[in-house]
Amino acid sequence: MTTRDNTRIVALIERAERETPFCDCGEPVAAMARNRQIWLSCTAHQRPSRGTLRRLLATLASAGHTHTLLVDPV
Repeated sequence: MTTRDNTRIVALIERAERETPFCDCGEPVAAMARNRQIWLSCTAHQRPSRGTLRRLLATLASAGHTHTLLVDPV
């Protein structure tokens, strides 16, 4: 990646956070890196749940929350 690419990525993230500062649930959103991708995600589910049942319920509850792919390196 070049400096120009990095500048474009930062601008894209900043614009996405400015245009969608909150999830529909009212919690703020934040850019998060996962597996070389950058996602705009609701912060309500940042903390990992303990236990299999809690993780399952958290996954089901997160279906209506903001989770948008911003950057997917090729």
